Amino acid sequence: MRALPRRSVTALALTGLLALASALPSAAAAPGVAPTRAPTDAAHCVDASTLDLGRILPPPPAAGSPQERAELDELLRIQATRTPAQVELAQKDAEISIFRFADALGDPRGFTAANLPLTLKLFHDARIDQTAVSSAAKREFARPRPFSVDSRLDPVVARPSSASYPSGHSTWAYTTALVLADMVPERRAQIMARADQFAHNRMIAGVHYGSDVEGGHLAGTTIAAMLFACRPFEEEEAGARSELRAALHLPR
Repeated sequence: MRALPRRSVTALALTGLLALASALPSAAAAPGVAPTRAPTDAAHCVDASTLDLGRILPPPPAAGSPQERAELDELLRIQATRTPAQVELAQKDAEISIFRFADALGDPRGFTAANLPLTLKLFHDARIDQTAVSSAAKREFARPRPFSVDSRLDPVVARPSSASYPSGHSTWAYTTALVLADMVPERRAQIMARADQFAHNRMIAGVHYGSDVEGGHLAGTTIAAMLFACRPFEEEEAGARSELRAALHLPR
């Protein structure tokens, strides 16, 4: 059988994961019961007990396989051709911050921390949930980083000590992008394009394989779908959406 292109496999997997997420039990409270909020640094809508990525993500290419070698060669090609501008952006995108999406929103003056306390809280909570899920998957898959497999790779950012699959930065980028696009649908295309760029920059940086980034795309999409099905998150998002749209001078 002819193998499907990488993007076709990703698209098919996304469809299946979204269907799975929509079928999973919601974290919403029962009617008439106020939702219980977890501590600030604990997941409040989804964690590894409700979303086990090890059961639904495709495994990464096996160590020593031709697929792994092809991915390493891809990173070596990227390393040989990356420009100073690409390196600079990859280094800046090592920071996980909602403000890395400012350009996707047109760099509005109102997109500042002082104007967005509810928005920052929303994305802080989403990141806690995302990290709880993706960190457990990293431990389960335990894939070594590419630079530890091929010493010719020379990352341009700090070398992470965590496992490689799925990419946590990519998982965060797609979770965040989908929530942000839900709040500002007028900029959905730009937001999702920025998530693609942010995730790809982990390859330019030399710290992730292409399949790590794809795994992050699948994971982030599934996490976002579960957040959208969670009543506490939906209530929190409603307030943040109004605040963000006011800061961007968009109709509420």
